[in-house]
Amino acid sequence: MAINNLNTCINCENLLNNFMCQKHEQKVEITNSCDSHIYKESLKSDSACFNCFHFGKTSCSKPKEARPSMVCFDWKSTF
Repeated sequence: MAINNLNTCINCENLLNNFMCQKHEQKVEITNSCDSHIYKESLKSDSACFNCFHFGKTSCSKPKEARPSMVCFDWKSTF
């Protein structure tokens, strides 16, 4: 059995805060997809604030809520 990645809005560069699609200028669901999908690294099973590029920086979108074991949709790898 092959295991494949899905190209949905959750791993698309066009996804903005509040589930707005930058390309189509409309609200989307995480299960939506389209032909304009541009893959970006998204959440992984070990994603958390402690290994997020933004954690503890002014670029963090939720600095008051951020905790080492939490995660948000702005997560970005530190690598």
